[in-house]
Amino acid sequence: MHVVVAGLSDIGKNLAWLLDKQGHEVLVIDRDPLKCSEMASGSDVMAITGDASQKSVLDEAGVKNADAFVAAAGDDSENLMICMLAKESGARTVVSLVDETEHEEAFKQAGVTFQVNPDMVAARHISRMISQPYVKDFLTCEMSEIFEIEVEKGMRCVGRAVPEIGSPNGIRVLVVQREGKYLDGDRPLQPGDWLTLIVDRQSARKGTEFMNRWFSKG
Repeated sequence: MHVVVAGLSDIGKNLAWLLDKQGHEVLVIDRDPLKCSEMASGSDVMAITGDASQKSVLDEAGVKNADAFVAAAGDDSENLMICMLAKESGARTVVSLVDETEHEEAFKQAGVTFQVNPDMVAARHISRMISQPYVKDFLTCEMSEIFEIEVEKGMRCVGRAVPEIGSPNGIRVLVVQREGKYLDGDRPLQPGDWLTLIVDRQSARKGTEFMNRWFSKG
C-alpha cells in the first residue's frame, strides 16, 4: 500500500514509522527539512520538504496515485485545506486529524473519508482498558464498532463454541483465529484464541453486556 502523510507532527511521524515497519510504501511531506531528513535517514520512508497546502507539492508527491492520504499537520484549518486539495488532486481515501469536535462537520462536507480526534481516541482506549480489559483493540466506524478479543484462561467462553455463546441481534462474531489460522465456528474456544466481532451502534449496550458475560473472568 502506498500512503502519503502530510505533516510530521508527533502523530504523523509515528504513523509513518509504523506503516513503514508494516512494509507499506510511505511518503511524507513537511516544511521542516530537518524533520524530513531525520525521517528519511532512519527508515525507508521517502520525504519531500515542502508545503502540503500547495497543489504542486501534492502533485510531486503523487497523491493521485496513493492508496491513502493522511493530513497530520498542526491545526484543523490547515488539515482541512490540505484535505480539500488532496481530494482535488485525485486522492481516493483521505484521513485527517481533527482536534476540535465542532469542526468535524466541515471535514465531512469536504469529503474526508475518516476523521480522527487524537484526544478522543486516547480517552476511548483508556476507558476500554478500565471497563473491558479483555478488549485488546477496537475500531470505531460510523455505524458500528469492531473489537479484537484474546481468549484467556478463566473466561466463561472457554470450552464453548461460538454458536453456544449465542450472540444477540446486532452483534456478530466475524472470525476466530488460533495460531494464525482461522477456525470453524463449531470448534470450542481455548486460551490464546482471538475473536473479531462487530457490534452495531444501536446494540452498543447489548454488546457490552454480551462481552462482559462471556469474556470477563470468574
